[in-house]
Amino acid sequence: MLFDRRIFALVVVVCLSAIHAEETDEELNYEMDEGVVVLTDKNFDAFLKKNPSTLVKFYAPWCGHCKHLAPEYEKATSRVSIPLAKVDATVETELGKRFEIQGYPTLKFWKDGKGPTDYDGGRDEAGIVEWVESRVDPNYKPPPEEVVTLTTENFDDFISNNELVLVEFYAPWCGHCKKLAPEYEKAAQKLKAQGSKVRLGKVDATIEKDLGTKYGVSGYPTMKVIRNGRRFDYNGPREAAGIVKYMTEQSKPAATKLAKLKDIERFMSKDDVTIIGFFATEDSSAFEAFSDSAEMLREEFKTMGHTSDPAAFKKWDAKPNDIIIFYPSLFHSKFEPKSRTYNKASATSEDLLAFFREHSAPLVGKMTKKNAATRYTKKPLVVVYYNADFSVQYREGSEYWRQKVLNIAQKYQKDKYRFAVADEEEFTTELSELGLGDSGLEHNVVVFGYDGKKYPMNPDDFDGELDENLEAFMKQISSGKAKAHVKSAPAPKDDKGPVKTVVGSNFDKIVNDESKDVLIEFYAPWCGHCKSFEPKYKELAQALKKSQPNVVLAKMDATINDAPSQFAVEGFPTIYFAPSGKKTEPIKYSGNRDLEDLKKFMTKHGVKSFQKKDEL
Repeated sequence: MLFDRRIFALVVVVCLSAIHAEETDEELNYEMDEGVVVLTDKNFDAFLKKNPSTLVKFYAPWCGHCKHLAPEYEKATSRVSIPLAKVDATVETELGKRFEIQGYPTLKFWKDGKGPTDYDGGRDEAGIVEWVESRVDPNYKPPPEEVVTLTTENFDDFISNNELVLVEFYAPWCGHCKKLAPEYEKAAQKLKAQGSKVRLGKVDATIEKDLGTKYGVSGYPTMKVIRNGRRFDYNGPREAAGIVKYMTEQSKPAATKLAKLKDIERFMSKDDVTIIGFFATEDSSAFEAFSDSAEMLREEFKTMGHTSDPAAFKKWDAKPNDIIIFYPSLFHSKFEPKSRTYNKASATSEDLLAFFREHSAPLVGKMTKKNAATRYTKKPLVVVYYNADFSVQYREGSEYWRQKVLNIAQKYQKDKYRFAVADEEEFTTELSELGLGDSGLEHNVVVFGYDGKKYPMNPDDFDGELDENLEAFMKQISSGKAKAHVKSAPAPKDDKGPVKTVVGSNFDKIVNDESKDVLIEFYAPWCGHCKSFEPKYKELAQALKKSQPNVVLAKMDATINDAPSQFAVEGFPTIYFAPSGKKTEPIKYSGNRDLEDLKKFMTKHGVKSFQKKDEL
């Protein structure tokens, strides 16, 4: 019996060993997919034990960002010294729960068996390689930066030696600048890899203050395109692919060369102005001025071209150096020419800019959100909102009402009023903010005045037909009797705190008080920077309450209140100083939000406050 028991025990041990061996084999059996190790609930821990340093991607098959990352992740496998792995977290749910995966893709890093730590590097091959190798290879040296660090010593040489550059002016403490930095470097690397001649540079404007002043830097980051020494604002994206695309487009001529008459006819815009320069030769000062103006207006006018084709000269009765603005046939009228010609000896690019902008829209064109900032900036501007749709199906009805507007607009040409029609559905939010969201009128009218204020046509006073209403409203506008609309939150009933609360209705009373110098912060309730700044701002206001009684610190929620146009708000928080005597030209603060720096700023610009005793 004892012998039998020993034999039984031996058999059990052998069987268990075989089973364990099979399980171990399964745990160490990894599927590979394009160089990436595929991990499961069963083999995950065994893999980590064997590979204590690794990067693991948790993904979902349907995730768009995961699909975009996949090929970059695969390419990186051959360039890193540790294995890269992946887990389908929609299948291996226990691993997803274990590592608290909340979104896709999530990348986790283990080093020497310790971790995991979250991966926060780039989402491309180079970014992955640099992030990983800088942590596992003590001898790793990152590739040299392609973005050139610029100072007063090398700036001019950099500009003169490169035909087209993009320069970022930044501050080391700026959060937006920190976010931009890796994307900016990736863009520089991609441009170089493509063989582009475009170069990217950066300037620490907190150190190179003279360069910041020269290039009008008032906030961070400020980005300037500099072409042959001429500067232009950068209006493109702030991620690598977008920067590359934008600057590649910038490297192309702004004015298209149109060889034949048929090329011009195809080039003509159906719903916007088209500008064509007619030149006998491109080797002339007139052509140079036209080209320069085209570069300056690259973002404003997408259909600018030039030709030397005799057939084109003949069709439009053009003379050498004529520059013609063609209005779209869709908006022709009997009250204005179909085109306007400019031909002036020794014309400069600035002369051409003035001409183009003065005549950039027909007498009554269609304003859209896309063209409002380029075609309809001159004031006073009268906009008639209705179901304005000039597609073929609805053109007849929309044109009927446009003709009504034209009949009145032509009477006010001499007074420099601009007119436009607009689709009320596209501007629903804007109309609602002016109290016209449910006016009951088929046509709503708003006049944007010289003074930056908006004058809506009151539906309670005008309930007739469009031509009757518009005629009467324009008389009210011309006589100065129309009432401006000011978006305003209710004024606070008890405002005894150190920082005054400004709303649209009390802005003039508080900020434009000539007996005080006023520092005002424009904020948004959801802005993290604003929330962080609030206690410091209160502290400063409290400290100055007794020592500087002629300075007022104020704040305004810019998301629900209107401020005068000279207080332009492009980000949060935005801070202006409005000293006595300079209320119409407030000074924008562009420094950091350090209290001592703010005091120095007010001391420098104060009129009623921060004065030396011998000047009192």
